[in-house]
Amino acid sequence: MPHPVAAPIDLHVHTTASDGTLSPRAVVKLAAHLNLEAISITDHDSVAGVDEAQAAASSLDLLVIPGLELSIDRQGAEIHLLGYLLDHRHPPLLRTLKLLREERLERVEEMVRILNQMGYPIPLTRVMELAGNGSVGRLHVARCLVERGVVPSVTEAFRRLLGRGRPAYVPRYKLSVEEAIELIEQSGGIPILAHPGLLGDEELVVKLCELGVAGLEVYHPDHTEEQATYYRELCERKGLLTTGGSDFHGPGAREGAQLGSKGISRSELARLYQSKGLKLSISGQNY
Repeated sequence: MPHPVAAPIDLHVHTTASDGTLSPRAVVKLAAHLNLEAISITDHDSVAGVDEAQAAASSLDLLVIPGLELSIDRQGAEIHLLGYLLDHRHPPLLRTLKLLREERLERVEEMVRILNQMGYPIPLTRVMELAGNGSVGRLHVARCLVERGVVPSVTEAFRRLLGRGRPAYVPRYKLSVEEAIELIEQSGGIPILAHPGLLGDEELVVKLCELGVAGLEVYHPDHTEEQATYYRELCERKGLLTTGGSDFHGPGAREGAQLGSKGISRSELARLYQSKGLKLSISGQNY
């Protein structure tokens, strides 16, 4: 029997189209096995996994919502912005994502060069193999470091070498908040601030909402119950949408971030749809 999930609607899911370890098809199969009602594929700077996931779910009682996760910059702070219900085939969106993925590759190439100079024999070819057809990033470098025995874990790879301020960290180009919001909205999507509790700056969260963020990811594995309550009440006061998800990257990839471990209710998902003038149909019921 599938293990029970905390939330049958998980709106933060990664696949091999970015830095997840399961293919979109495999993610859908797992979601169906866990009796989830809906998921959103939210790969980093990529919508390449959406079509495969939707095709895999077409014969199942599972709704796959197109989405993505953009890394953006606000006065030196890295912010993640989720986009939901967008047209994942919108040409301007695809052009921008292509440029971001190309920049990701250049960044990884520089990281590998630095690591090699430090005496760590990390081959770029292996990092690219780990990325597969997905959008390559720091996580693939970290996995290669673990594989080569340089560090015992991905967490340690970031702590010692790849995190901000560490010796192999390389900054990369990011969209501004305004550019990211405009890109999502022009693609017909809804911009949502991901895991606001990780920013550590509540004034920044409020400012981002004033700039056009339509809602907050209230439920996330890295949020405490107190934070979830605070952000839910903030959404209520400001008329913002509430979302949530597990930030799933694969079985065992992150402690407490298993598929369906965090998410939202049907009524919260219906509000998301209603904000775009759409009706939600899930498990044979309309909302």
